[in-house]
Amino acid sequence: MNYIKQLNALYDWLQENKLSVSASSLYHTLLMINNRCGWTAWFQRTNQSLCGLIGIDEKTLIRARNELKQKGLIDFKSGNKKGEPTKYKIIDLTGEKDGNIPVNNTKAGIFPVEPPVKPPVKPPVQPPVEPPAIYKLKLKQKHKQEDDDEDDDNKAADGKGFQKLRKVFEDNVHLITPFEAQVLLEWLNRVEPDVVEMAIQEAVKSNARNIRYIEKVLINWHSNGLTTADAVKGYLRDYQDKSKGGKVANAADRGNIVSGDVQRFYARGLD
Repeated sequence: MNYIKQLNALYDWLQENKLSVSASSLYHTLLMINNRCGWTAWFQRTNQSLCGLIGIDEKTLIRARNELKQKGLIDFKSGNKKGEPTKYKIIDLTGEKDGNIPVNNTKAGIFPVEPPVKPPVKPPVQPPVEPPAIYKLKLKQKHKQEDDDEDDDNKAADGKGFQKLRKVFEDNVHLITPFEAQVLLEWLNRVEPDVVEMAIQEAVKSNARNIRYIEKVLINWHSNGLTTADAVKGYLRDYQDKSKGGKVANAADRGNIVSGDVQRFYARGLD
């Protein structure tokens, strides 16, 4: 399974489907854990560890994973005894089922496609045994290439404005976790860096300093086709104009466009 392809497939799925905030957070966390496990078919975690990672109670966790299973995003097997870890399986949304028959996802359902004709299998050719010195040289070159690739990834992330966003996040929320960093990086592939920064500032103004609220704001903007800072500003300005004469208008005149009404506006239709 490919991490980025699976996330992009999830966001495509969300265009026509809905997930609660807790279910969305649980799915992203399970995806991160499975990635670290090397994409095994099944992996396990205790309820206590997942609750600690996501910041929810056990009842909310159970509701969230039931929701994910009912919507065909995961499968799980609960432990037989209290305290035993639950086994989880991520359902592949990319249409590539472990190298088997690919599928077409349509509104009517999922239909199998004829598998490609496989070429005849050739017997493996045994490589010649290399002297130790040549082997060590090739191993050193491989490690250097991996280091160069990692540097390229870091430069690419910085080129998208991630380092600036990380500082804004840590200055206003808390030290960023690997899961939160992955979420911000994914949004940088979908909207301008300034849009992500604006979502962080909206979370601060609404006193909701957490990645779940930030992503809720981004999902709302993105679902309305807002991917640039200018588009978001215009969108919020139009909303303020429609709200003139009330509490929201007074707050907007002072430059603070976020109130309880606007906060509910962001979250509308996302829970």
